[in-house]
Amino acid sequence: MTLFFGDLIPFIPQFLRGIGISLYVTIIAMFAGGVVSVFLYLGKSGRTRWLAVFCSVYIEVFRNTPLLVQLYLIYFGLPQLGIDLDPIWAAIIGLTLNNAAYTAEIYRAGFEAIPRGLREAASALGLRGGDTIRYVLLKPASRNVFPALTNQFILLFLASSVGSIISLPELTDAMLGASNATFRVFESLSVGGVLYFTASGLLALGSRIFEARLFVWAAK
Repeated sequence: MTLFFGDLIPFIPQFLRGIGISLYVTIIAMFAGGVVSVFLYLGKSGRTRWLAVFCSVYIEVFRNTPLLVQLYLIYFGLPQLGIDLDPIWAAIIGLTLNNAAYTAEIYRAGFEAIPRGLREAASALGLRGGDTIRYVLLKPASRNVFPALTNQFILLFLASSVGSIISLPELTDAMLGASNATFRVFESLSVGGVLYFTASGLLALGSRIFEARLFVWAAK
């Protein structure tokens, strides 16, 4: 077998556009899912029984069904209800809903790791539940969960490759397109793998730098 990467040169713009779309979809889904996850955590841990049950069921359903099935339901199932979405929006919604379930559990672990004394001190000061979370618990909880959120961010970026199944023009779709056009399967997949690895490494490095600056108050 002779390897030749020269046939892939015309497809470089597609590869770069693909990884750009992968990052675009991932970033939106991470932030949107993070917002939803906070409400899921608060609802699950709150005192309103029906809301706690709803949030618990949501988390379990999305954590225990394949992302591929969820994307199929959104992209191919919703049109039967009169809701047509293009691949980018379908991927963003699917990844957001899936990410929210996992991130809610990350936040739960982060908040539960906070010493009980902080909660008791907030209660002694007369702070309400919302103010306790905002002014007392949020900063240490955010530091607790930041490494896990970074890991979730990278996993979400890699999971965005599933979007190729619904014709999302991301990196995996570009890899498969180049492979089919040139019959350079090994070369196409290798280049795509290197791009995924490089992007994931840069995301991890950027996260560590951001963490060091954001939580400088916690440095010993």
